[in-house]
Amino acid sequence: MSPKSAGLAKKWGYEDVRVYSQGAPGWKKAGNYLVSTIDFVMTGNIVLVDLRSHQAVSAGHIPRAVNIPLKELSRAKEKFPSSKVAPIVFYSDNIEDSKEAVNLARKWGYKNNIVFPFEGPKECVAKGYDIRTDEVAKDIHWVRKNGPGEINMKDFDLALKTDAIKVIDVRGVDEYESGHFPGAINIPLDALPQRLDEIPQDKFIAVHCKTGVRGEMAYLLLKEKGYAVKYLNARCKCKPDGTYWIWE
Repeated sequence: MSPKSAGLAKKWGYEDVRVYSQGAPGWKKAGNYLVSTIDFVMTGNIVLVDLRSHQAVSAGHIPRAVNIPLKELSRAKEKFPSSKVAPIVFYSDNIEDSKEAVNLARKWGYKNNIVFPFEGPKECVAKGYDIRTDEVAKDIHWVRKNGPGEINMKDFDLALKTDAIKVIDVRGVDEYESGHFPGAINIPLDALPQRLDEIPQDKFIAVHCKTGVRGEMAYLLLKEKGYAVKYLNARCKCKPDGTYWIWE
């Protein structure tokens, strides 16, 4: 469950709500699959791939989909975005085909591979989904966009070099002491509510963890408390001598 979903669950009156702190990376590492909602398929900044045959696609497909039949997918690697964090949603009339495509994309190095349970054109129309019968796209065009509250890697790197912005490291103490960004203040996520007085109100705040999961939780808390804040949704590694790497 994501931090945003947990917040909604609490608003709806659920009391025993918890967040899976390992996030999507831990879930996928355990061999599981992410499943998309129809809203994400219709409106998300994604690569949407229809794995069915050209003939099946002509009978009805989801808008924005690119048709790459599963049997042709292994030869289509060069069609996909250079960014390995591009969200790629696969669908077919057989969920096992989508899982096979996800496994292949993982081998190619893509991090955000998702399946969508497609029930067929008639079934989707019956549920009110927008289904098209016009010619489907054959090429992928995708540009990364920052999500709500995200700071891009370049701006975060610049933030480390200015006094106008304060960087908060919400990893654990041991993680911080093994290496951290120059000038970053360590306030572990679980201690953040009790240590808000250590965070300046007169500066823009950029928070980070290791992968972005705890960073997003911290962002949501600080935003609620009135801070001007963003979080780094990326992976990072810091050495004791102050050198660091940030990547998607």
